[in-house]
Amino acid sequence: MLQTMSQTDIRFLTVSDINKYISYRFDSDDSLKEVYLQGEISNFKYSGKHCYFSLKDSESEISAMFFYPDNIAIKFKPVDGMKVQVCGEIKVYIKKGTYAIRVRKMAQAGIGLLYQQFLDLKEKLQKEGLFDESKKLPIPEYPEKVAVITAATGEAINDIISTFNRRLPLATIKLYPALVQGLNAPADLIRALNLVYKDNDADVIIIGRGGGSFEDLSCFNDEKLARLLFVSKIPTISAVGHEGDYTICDFVASYRAPTPTGAAMKLTKDKNDVLNILVNYSKRLSADIKSKLTLAYNNWKKLSTSYMLVNFNNVLDENLQKCLNLDARLSQFAPDRFVKRLEDNLEQLEKRLKKAGEYSFEINNNLYNGIACRVKEELILKNIEKCEKEYNVIEKRLLPSYLNNYQNYEAKTLRLIDKIVILNPFSIMKKGYSIVYKDENIISSIDELNVDDDVKIKLYNGYTLAHINKIVKEEK
Repeated sequence: MLQTMSQTDIRFLTVSDINKYISYRFDSDDSLKEVYLQGEISNFKYSGKHCYFSLKDSESEISAMFFYPDNIAIKFKPVDGMKVQVCGEIKVYIKKGTYAIRVRKMAQAGIGLLYQQFLDLKEKLQKEGLFDESKKLPIPEYPEKVAVITAATGEAINDIISTFNRRLPLATIKLYPALVQGLNAPADLIRALNLVYKDNDADVIIIGRGGGSFEDLSCFNDEKLARLLFVSKIPTISAVGHEGDYTICDFVASYRAPTPTGAAMKLTKDKNDVLNILVNYSKRLSADIKSKLTLAYNNWKKLSTSYMLVNFNNVLDENLQKCLNLDARLSQFAPDRFVKRLEDNLEQLEKRLKKAGEYSFEINNNLYNGIACRVKEELILKNIEKCEKEYNVIEKRLLPSYLNNYQNYEAKTLRLIDKIVILNPFSIMKKGYSIVYKDENIISSIDELNVDDDVKIKLYNGYTLAHINKIVKEEK
């Protein structure tokens, strides 16, 4: 066939072209971006901080890579023959034309990857404080409007409505239908919850569904849903599955109900219980009113027979006489007399102060005149001239020594600079030398390297990354 076709009819691809095309098709396939596999580990090994192994079953196998830092999260030691579950992305190695799974998460098959993810997320959110009881909102005792997020056709909404109707139906129930199972369920639950927040018309929110397997309930273990539930300004009740089922939403919500029916019972009261409460309140109110009326009557009776009211005129006359006596005493201490005494004292103090000031001025003036006679201008100028001569002598003696020391230190500094320039590794690297690093450590011997290692080569004006494909050791 190829011999009969002209050269212009055939377009030959290079091996690189076909491998790049296959890699492109792998990368554009959404079903290969998150793949869940279960298999047996084979040829497990570490290269630096990265893990390389194969996953196999009875009929085939696939290469796997578990890079740092994703592999820090594993809580067991992988060994050959161990059955594991992994989640990752299928990638093509263009250079060799092979494909492998790049693992992002791994768990032992006995535990299950979904349950391991549940435990990891629970531990993470608990450390961040999303489960703290102090941050949970109180549930209203008698809510008027209840928002329910669940499937429109499930048993959960029917159980909630029938429980409300059977007990004391004081609240209005509004259903926000959402998917409660499957891959699209977390996003649909988030949509419904955001709609409740937008309406802002509910006193409390119930989010949940009926019973099911752990996989069926896993949509309530979504991290984004948990964080959105945590920031709710409306109290929330998580009612997922049965008594023994626990989800992340149960830990984040304001209250966890074992079932949807339990959530409805939390928000309602039994009719007989409410009636008994009202009867007890009525009895307590009657008793309180009777007690207050009795107390008020006793107080009135006590006041009406008190000495002050019975002898009101006599008490008034006694207080009037006390006021007259007090007025007579105050008149003896008239303010104008008190002010006159203060003015006389002030005048005496002013005269004494003036006399003391004149005496102090006279003494200080005499002292100043005595000092002025003793201090002469000629004596001060002579001392200044003497100090100048002494300064000149010291300067002439020290200046040559200072200049000599300065020149010695300058020569020594220049010699040290020359040595630093000679010993500078970057000066040597300008001649074509380089430094090899592995995991940020300098490699000085070929014995420190292995095939498939990733290294960094430092050059004069930058660095480059390299992959070790072959090692050749030279004999000394």
